[in-house]
Amino acid sequence: MRVAILADIHGNLPACEAVLDDITKSVAPDYIVAAGDLALRGAHPRETVELLFSKCHALIMGNTDAYLAGNYLGGAYRERDHWKTELLRWTRDQLGESLLHQLGQMPFSLRYTPRKGQDLFICHANPRNLEESLDPTLDDHAIRRFFTHLDAAACAFGHLHFPYRRRVGRMLIADVASAGIPRDGDLRPAYGVFTFTPKGWRVQIRRVRYPVRKATQALTARRVPGGPLLIHKLVEARYRHHNALMEAARRHSGLPPPGPVLRPPPGAGGARPALAAPFENHPPPEVDPSTLPLDLDGTVTGASPLPPDALNDLDG
Repeated sequence: MRVAILADIHGNLPACEAVLDDITKSVAPDYIVAAGDLALRGAHPRETVELLFSKCHALIMGNTDAYLAGNYLGGAYRERDHWKTELLRWTRDQLGESLLHQLGQMPFSLRYTPRKGQDLFICHANPRNLEESLDPTLDDHAIRRFFTHLDAAACAFGHLHFPYRRRVGRMLIADVASAGIPRDGDLRPAYGVFTFTPKGWRVQIRRVRYPVRKATQALTARRVPGGPLLIHKLVEARYRHHNALMEAARRHSGLPPPGPVLRPPPGAGGARPALAAPFENHPPPEVDPSTLPLDLDGTVTGASPLPPDALNDLDG
């Protein structure tokens, strides 16, 4: 059995299309699952959700899907005058009542059982709720409390937008996100492929290329509330505590060192790409989204840190 899982798409239609195309052409899974946060924060919420409902075998709820559906509100979306409240209203208008109802009916989790006692459990943030992220820096005691009562051999989740793999006892767990707004220093969308083998579940984190500038330009062209900040976060592609996250993820997953930052834009000749240096103490220079190549592949370090109140916003 092979299950492809994409999460945290956030209305980024070009990235979603690229991921689904790669799944179809390169993975050929038995099942495709969208693991929450389908629409909010992107320029094409309706188109993205319609595409996911048409291509996925199953979809589960993320925290921002619950906000949109009116199940409850979290974080700054509860504040009357915050830009996220305006973004929520705009996205609801784009989706319409029918799709909002569908989002509200999605389940919290699902399972695939290739063999008795070998379940793959899929959720959005963690097996207990939609809000707490399974940060790779959590110690064994802190991470185990989320899995104490889960009877499964493997668990796939998203929410943190930072892909990594880890073992919790005998259970294989993996953050497979983000397909729409990666935050691990790599602009390429990420998704996960869980494959059941005679030795149990194995997971691969795949990255794909997509037209980043198309996504940033759409946020401006469609006048998405908070567009400049959304663009900044999309191209910054990292959290304030990136170094600690990366070190922990490498420790758990055996990730390779970062590669080239960007491919040179068309016509740039044979200029060598700068090498990523994520462990420097000084912030890298600002990135202008208009200078991004139309087809991007690589990691990005050229963006300044955002204010603390705008960074660790895992409410979406």
